[in-house]
Amino acid sequence: MSDRALSALPAAAEVARQLPMPAIAFFLIAFGIFVALLLVTWSFRNTAYKVQPRSQGQSDHQTTQHGGTSH
Repeated sequence: MSDRALSALPAAAEVARQLPMPAIAFFLIAFGIFVALLLVTWSFRNTAYKVQPRSQGQSDHQTTQHGGTSH
């Protein structure tokens, strides 16, 4: 190989894709997104209990309590 080809190899090996920001910034962004998703998930805790259809026994008790008739 010629000297010119050998001198081009190290220069080509040094060329690498640079990240647009430091690696810690990627971590902080990802961590912030996961914390935001955790807060959204946490805000919906116990909502299944709130939207459960009431059983027949409970609805009858409430209607008789408020002057309605029981069926």
